Amino acid sequence: MPNNHPKISVVMCCYNGEKFLREAVNSILSQTFDDFEFLIVQDGSTDLTPLILQEYAQKDGRIRIISNAKNIGLTKSLNKALPIARGDYVARMDDDDIALPQRFAKQVDFLEKNPKIALVGCLGFIINERGEVIGEKKLALHYQEIKKRLLFNNQFIHSSLMIRKSVLDKEGFYNEKFKKAQDYELVLRLAGKYPVANLPEKLLKWRFLPSSLSWQNKEQQKYAILARWWAITKYGYPKIRGLYYIIIRYIWLYVPKWVKMRRYQN
Repeated sequence: MPNNHPKISVVMCCYNGEKFLREAVNSILSQTFDDFEFLIVQDGSTDLTPLILQEYAQKDGRIRIISNAKNIGLTKSLNKALPIARGDYVARMDDDDIALPQRFAKQVDFLEKNPKIALVGCLGFIINERGEVIGEKKLALHYQEIKKRLLFNNQFIHSSLMIRKSVLDKEGFYNEKFKKAQDYELVLRLAGKYPVANLPEKLLKWRFLPSSLSWQNKEQQKYAILARWWAITKYGYPKIRGLYYIIIRYIWLYVPKWVKMRRYQN
């Protein structure tokens, strides 16, 4: 029987994700901490994603599928799931990443022991299309260092986040003005008011694909610049530093892709 008050609500959005979907779902169902519901928004997929999700939902009562008749995008899809999430914590997941088995156990333990922390992420491995480890995601761990670096670039892997539902209920869900960089706006907003952290363990495999390179998408970068602007005008971040970073990032929009790729690889 489904648990009406699970500790965690896992929220994932899928759009034409058949290639890696089973790996992602299996990694959640294989968590050592199993007191969760799994809310999956099927965002108007035209491939086998709906059939794959239905197959899993028939086997595991923790899975609830929300189906969009047409594709409405990540931000709005996530915001369809969050109001019906029943858990104390909301854990994000993407349909091409892999959560390592101890992820939920370690994040719940951390949040239970640190009640002032609003959200926690973790470090992660970078994997390629074949699932081979090709690098690591190195991020700031502690609040002061995270907040110091956050204006320059996002210090969280979106699919690693676990957030207190009470904080989301109070501060709002994803901002639907942000079609892209919605995770960046959210963490900037929350970190402006609450302590946040990353666990030092690598508890996620983040899949690196050409589409994962946000700097290749000018729309993504423009929304990220807007998030920085909101951070310094609405959320209390340092204005001079923020303006400096905004200028740097605006210039970066027009740097040739081959230069960006070389810097990323180094």
